Amino acid sequence: MTSRQGIQVGQTYDKAKSFSEHNLGRLREAVKPHIPTDAIIATFGSYARREASDLSDIDYVIISNDISSLSRPSEEVEKAIKSIVEIEPSPDGAFGKVIQRSEILKNLGGDQDSNQSLTRRLLLLLEGEWLAGEAHFKELRRELIERYVAATKRDHQLALFLLNDIIRYWRTMTVDYMYKTTEASKPWAIRNIKLVFSRKLMYASGLFSVAMTADRSEAAKVDILEKLFEMPALDRLCYICGDARFSNAFSCYELFLSQIDSSDVRDRLKKIETDDHSDPIFRKLKNEGHHFTRELLSLFEQTFHATHPIRRAVMF
Repeated sequence: MTSRQGIQVGQTYDKAKSFSEHNLGRLREAVKPHIPTDAIIATFGSYARREASDLSDIDYVIISNDISSLSRPSEEVEKAIKSIVEIEPSPDGAFGKVIQRSEILKNLGGDQDSNQSLTRRLLLLLEGEWLAGEAHFKELRRELIERYVAATKRDHQLALFLLNDIIRYWRTMTVDYMYKTTEASKPWAIRNIKLVFSRKLMYASGLFSVAMTADRSEAAKVDILEKLFEMPALDRLCYICGDARFSNAFSCYELFLSQIDSSDVRDRLKKIETDDHSDPIFRKLKNEGHHFTRELLSLFEQTFHATHPIRRAVMF
């Protein structure tokens, strides 16, 4: 192992991954008695990325064919989850809700496709994990992948419909950041750092995954994406690019994980005054974020040749 700024590469992620896996197991046992066998509980965010700590909240949704029967079970699920992860999702956000399964699969890109729908759908693909209903969760994700890929009729093409939605979601996140930190007056610095690291990681892992669908049949595209989306984002990029090639980007991300695991750092970032970019903690993380971005760009160029169709697709 190599080190960067005193951080042993792999050490922080391994610790977070172990913590996440342990709590995912506990959560699955806790919610099991309270959810119908045909329903799904899907979680996103740090637990799904295997980056959680005891400072992490947990984002989740309950998905069912019949949401009318889930009012009481959803309350029990909330209690069971809170007994393990005390920090709840934002009450006015896209999570902690009961939603219809059919809502995930319709209106992709349509005029009724809200930001919340887009968020849930792309997170289900790019960083989703099950807490209940494992088989149903995997069926839903595969069906969603199939719908995206079905729009690509020629083998040499990428899964362009999916690629465009991933790009749209990344842009939506950046716009959402501006709204929350200006008009909604939410703490800006910690959101800025998460946008630079964890949100960008998810976006990159989606781009790289779609790139792997070039020159593959429709069935092969679905299989490739299903396999890749089962992996946490860091593991996915390591798999696609190779551990050695990914090591520099990985070490940048490790520094982010080591810092965000500190309650002092989190509290300080939340209290930084609007646009005070001179704070030394913020500056350290922001500078490392610039390194992370450049490493991702270098990875993109090394992994996919100049003639690869992903190059043109992300530009025009």
